[in-house]
Amino acid sequence: MSLRTDRVRITVSFKRKEGVSKEDFESFWLNEHPKLFNSLEIAKSNILKYEQAHANEAVNQAIAQSGLTVSPFDAQVTIEAATFEALMAVFTSDEYRKVVGAESIKYFEKGGQIFASNFMTIVDN
Repeated sequence: MSLRTDRVRITVSFKRKEGVSKEDFESFWLNEHPKLFNSLEIAKSNILKYEQAHANEAVNQAIAQSGLTVSPFDAQVTIEAATFEALMAVFTSDEYRKVVGAESIKYFEKGGQIFASNFMTIVDN
């Protein structure tokens, strides 16, 4: 087995901003963020995959009750591109900052965590 060479990925974990309701956060993350992101010309030309993850409170509670540590984050996004340079071109662009960044800071706490990776898929049923 080997790592993929045709694409790379980043996963970013976010916390809901204090004072933002869970409903407003979920609505933005599920409905508005994808529209904003997909409206960017730089994303259209560089991004191969965009996947969201939404925290499941009931499952997280069960995990915690079993004695395991639960991530403190409310949402994650996994984004893939051909290269890390292509990913960085998106996230450092003025277009991204003005459109996506400006709206996101209304809902997300600063200080999310970013994990950049080369990867391989082991199972994909």
